[in-house]
Amino acid sequence: MSIADRTLEALVAGQRRPLDDEATVVEAAVAGVAAAQAGLRSLSAADRAAILDRLAAALAEDVDRLADELVAEAGFLTRADMVLEVQRAIDVVTLTAAATREGFDEVVNLEASPRGRGAIGLVKRVPHGPMLAITAFNGPILIATHKIAPAIAAGTAVVLKPSPRVPRAALAFAELVVRAGWPAEALAVLPVGNEATMALVRDPRLPVISFTGGEVGWAIKEAAPRKHVHLEMGGVGATIVAADADLGEVVEQVVAGGFVRSGQACLSVQRVYAHAAVHDELVARLAGRIGQVVAGDPALPGTQVGPLVDEAAADRVAALVEDAVRDGATVACGGGREGTLVQPTLVTDARPGMRILRQEVFGPVIAVVRVDDLQDAVREANATGGALQAGVFTRDLDLALALADELEAGSVIVNGANAWRIDTMPFGGTGTSGFGREGVRYMVEELTAPKVIALRRTAATVAEAAGRG
Repeated sequence: MSIADRTLEALVAGQRRPLDDEATVVEAAVAGVAAAQAGLRSLSAADRAAILDRLAAALAEDVDRLADELVAEAGFLTRADMVLEVQRAIDVVTLTAAATREGFDEVVNLEASPRGRGAIGLVKRVPHGPMLAITAFNGPILIATHKIAPAIAAGTAVVLKPSPRVPRAALAFAELVVRAGWPAEALAVLPVGNEATMALVRDPRLPVISFTGGEVGWAIKEAAPRKHVHLEMGGVGATIVAADADLGEVVEQVVAGGFVRSGQACLSVQRVYAHAAVHDELVARLAGRIGQVVAGDPALPGTQVGPLVDEAAADRVAALVEDAVRDGATVACGGGREGTLVQPTLVTDARPGMRILRQEVFGPVIAVVRVDDLQDAVREANATGGALQAGVFTRDLDLALALADELEAGSVIVNGANAWRIDTMPFGGTGTSGFGREGVRYMVEELTAPKVIALRRTAATVAEAAGRG
């Protein structure tokens, strides 16, 4: 039976339960996770790493089946993207297992102060407590993996609240986690609505919240002011192309980053600021390459761009393109629409202030802006109030470092589009794009607090040692 065929259920203590009596099921899940937290202390680093190893192996065995089921449940995610989704999840789990074996504890040099003579400082990472993990529709397994794998590494119990558009994917993933050896009571999946979600946000038994999604994240943070809250809320991705850039590399990376998940990605390449010396050639190359992108049935292996999540999303994308054209922009290629399927689109002659350069499109649209001075590109890239990542293409190291210093983003990718990411990086945004960081070790830090154990010798022992010296 596929994910899509199953009746909507919650996962509580390793068992699927219908959500007919939502309040009872939710209470059982939260109470079970809260009670399970203390027992996780008995799992050593080796135990937790072994669980992650088994989870990675289970995902690797099921790549094709999981990809097919993800496409079947969603109806808007392409098979190619979902194969990459599972492969990325495997990478995250594997990297987290390695980091768990290396460990997260530290030694601090207390003898740096005269008062610390003879003392040793051990800094241990101690879980804040169970986490409420709220995920988005565009990464049904990968986003959950970015939260659950570090939670296993940290010894943190989890309540996972998936997107209502793809809840069964989360249930299937959680079952793999439990089969890999994670205690069933320490992971629950609750595909509940907005009201129940906000009740979970306020529940004191869940002191950590990790949210991936839109601006509702700020409302979550305001509703839980005394909790440790991590937010990832996307942004308007920008890439800068200098006059000396390798345009062949630019085209391939911009197209790949602009149309991954049909543009429905927090890191999607939406804005390209091209120096006037290369602008025309870059636009011509982009138009030719985008014209080769296959859009259509998401279940077909060759499809690169599928439908958007719903009619409202397609309406919003179409409106942003139409608004840009009314203000003087040009659709160089694409621009068509059939229902929720928006053709891969290249908008040129875009100018500062256009909504298409200020608002997150979250669809298969790339806008190119001509700039005579890269400082103008930096100002424009920084004009949205926050960014996850920015990209810079140049062979000039001094220029790359200067632009990297000036761009206001969580990461700056040199000779890569803003969509490029390796999962060991600290990943998160500035300003309106989010609060806190994901990425293996950095997510473990979100889930834990440093606890210092200072080991001091007695004054007599220290004096005796000094006398011998």
